[in-house]
Amino acid sequence: MKLRPLFTLLLFVVSIGILVWIYYAATRAPKTSPPNMWQEVVADLEVCSRYKFIKANQYDHFALVADEEMAVASAQLFRAMAYAARIQEKNCADAIVRLGGRYAPPSKIVVFHSTTADNIDRSVAYEQYNRQLGGDKAVRRALKHGNRYAARTLVWAAAGDRVHLQLLERHRQTIDSGAEGSGGYLICPTCGNIYTTVDYDTFCPFCLTDGKQFIRIETR
Repeated sequence: MKLRPLFTLLLFVVSIGILVWIYYAATRAPKTSPPNMWQEVVADLEVCSRYKFIKANQYDHFALVADEEMAVASAQLFRAMAYAARIQEKNCADAIVRLGGRYAPPSKIVVFHSTTADNIDRSVAYEQYNRQLGGDKAVRRALKHGNRYAARTLVWAAAGDRVHLQLLERHRQTIDSGAEGSGGYLICPTCGNIYTTVDYDTFCPFCLTDGKQFIRIETR
């Protein structure tokens, strides 16, 4: 009989403890997940990936137009730039995943329908505009966060844009002068750097890939 008050007291203490725990759990601030330290870098990589995706699809379309017009040299250049843009898109997408993000290419894009001559002019203007925007800020943000891997990927992408602009301007001058063209292109499979088949390095200066691994863009 003496155990009953003790047992009742024990139940009372346990009940009070449970009520206190329930009150604390209901009123305390919810835990927030720590912010992703690479959030800014991932956002820059996403912009770069989508931009390269759009470029690749646009230049593939321009290559088909050039094929229809029997503009062989123009088709080669557009196809080479599209291939290079896809390599750089993949590099940026891989970096996004590596930093804990997710990448989804644009579901819809708009391609221009015009003649090859107009497509070349439009491409030069497009590359010049994006060249003015520059990718230095994105590279600097990656370096500020200590992410040299992302910075390198963004540098490769920006360097590709500069090369595309140079090739387009040279190609337009070639067409205006009535010359035949470059004869084809070689693309570094690692960083997407483009060369003409008559002027290329033994090793890619951007990523040190052996020139024997370069991909040749041939006429269809």
